[in-house]
Parts: sequence; C-alpha cells; structure tokens
Amino acid sequence: MDTIYGALEWRALRITGHAAAQHIPLKYSEAGTAGPRATLVAGTHGDEGPWSALAIKMLCLLPANDLVGRLRVIFTANALAAEVERRNSWIDSPNAIDLDGVFPGNQEGSHTERLAAALAPLIADSDVVIDLHGGGTWCINAFVKRFAGSEQLAADLGAPFIREAPDKRGGLTTYARSLGIKVVNVEVGGRSSREMYWTERNVAGLKRALHNCGVLALDTPPAPADTAVDVGPTTPLRAKVGGIFVPTLREDAVGTIVPGGAEMGKILDLHTLAELQIFTAPFARTAMMLMRPQICTVEGSALVYVVAAPV
Repeated sequence: MDTIYGALEWRALRITGHAAAQHIPLKYSEAGTAGPRATLVAGTHGDEGPWSALAIKMLCLLPANDLVGRLRVIFTANALAAEVERRNSWIDSPNAIDLDGVFPGNQEGSHTERLAAALAPLIADSDVVIDLHGGGTWCINAFVKRFAGSEQLAADLGAPFIREAPDKRGGLTTYARSLGIKVVNVEVGGRSSREMYWTERNVAGLKRALHNCGVLALDTPPAPADTAVDVGPTTPLRAKVGGIFVPTLREDAVGTIVPGGAEMGKILDLHTLAELQIFTAPFARTAMMLMRPQICTVEGSALVYVVAAPV
C-alpha cells in the first residue's frame, strides 16, 4: 500500500556545525501539491525524546490517498540537542540557547539562532503549525496549550488537560501566531512504561486535527475528542533540597485529577534516606499535568511536578 510516508520528498538545509563537521543537516520532508499546508514540528528540545517524531511517522503510514492537502514534517528540529538528550544544543556553550526562544532567528548568529532562521521560512509557509513537545527523558506531560483563533485545533488534539498559552518571547508558536497561522503546542508523553499509550494518543489527535482542517480526508471521520479539562494557571512544584525523589503517585496518575492533600511523592536524604520533603496535592482538585514518574536523584530546585486547578 502506498503511504504518505512513501510519498514524502526529503530535503536538507546546511546549518553551520562544529570543527569535526563543518555543517549539519536540517532535514524536512513534504508531500501533497495543493490545499492547506500543515507543518508538524518535533524535536525542538533535545531532552524531550523521539516520541513526538514517532507519532508523526505513525501518522504518515496512512494511505497516500488520504492526503488531500499538503504536509510538511520536521522530525528532529534540533539534532545536536537530540543526540545528547539535552534541552538545548551543546554547540552554543557556555551559553546554552533555547531554540524555542530565538525565532525568527539570525542567519549570522549562533548555531541555534541560525537553526531558527532556517526553520522560520518553513513555519511562515504554513496554514497550520502543530508544535509537538512532551515530557521527554525525565518526566511525562499531558496537556496542550491553546491560542486565540486556534481553539478547535487545540481541542482536536485530545489531551487530558488544556490551558491558555501566554506568548513566549521568541517562541516558535509566538512567531507563527504573529503571521496569522493557526497553531497549537502539544505537551504530551514522555519516557515511561506507557510511552506508546501517549504516542498513539498523539497519533489519534493528529489524525483528527488534520482531518478537520482539510489536510487529510479519512474514509471514516475521527470521533470527536473527549473534552479536555480546562485548567487555570499552572503551578510548578520544585525540590527544596537535593536528594532521592520517590514518587508516591506513579505514571498512571499523569493526566488525572487527584484530591487535595493526596501525597504525590517525597525526597529522601541521599546519605540517611530520612524524609526531607513531602509533596502533596495543593488544590482541592489537582490536575496532574507533569510529573517525574520514577525514582531518581534530584538537585535542589529541580522541577518535580506541574499542577493546576480545573476551572
């Protein structure tokens, strides 16, 4: 069977690299010749793993005839960050630069600024942009960020939680919005025993979103997404001291609502294993948007949870 993936035409842009490799490729691919164009971007942050890219690949295994618009895919936007599983590229050291903070970039700037400058025209030449992130190598996420004018796109992704997205200075989505492009930021998935559950959930959301915006025409229209729970401002919960983090609520709690006061996890002293800090659900109904799901060591100030109250 001919698939969308088989119809993709690959291109590569040369980005200034380092001494051992004077240039590295920014690879992207396109299929379709007419109709609305959707650009799917994964791998902006290298510590967020390959799950979003895998979801895009699984989407592209649909029959080629299902594509009635134009599709552009960028599986790994920040290759040098991805290869070392770090948020940002090491090549800009000692000052790490967030790719999702320098759009539309600078062709004469740092590696990351040049990378943004190469990505910017691909974003600008789009009707819809879906920016896929995720919990990644150290946590699991379960929400999407909603922007004015793109409410249905955000709802179609089918995440458990949805929140209003503030503009992020230099952000990819902020840049797209400034050009009047429909855009959504997906923060779903991460490393756990349930990684394929979240990946497949992202695939279902992508099918629904692209069908509803006219890029795909599926024989059986996707069912509407379950209504996401609207949440208010998010609250990050951080370690007060370094030590061993032991979650009480495990990975199946991500994307759920837990009662106020419920124990979520604790930090133990590295030397004595005495309890140093206990995390409890701060709201009467606490939306578990992000969490570390596994026992690990953490530094003082480490982000351990992101929670919010439903509205």
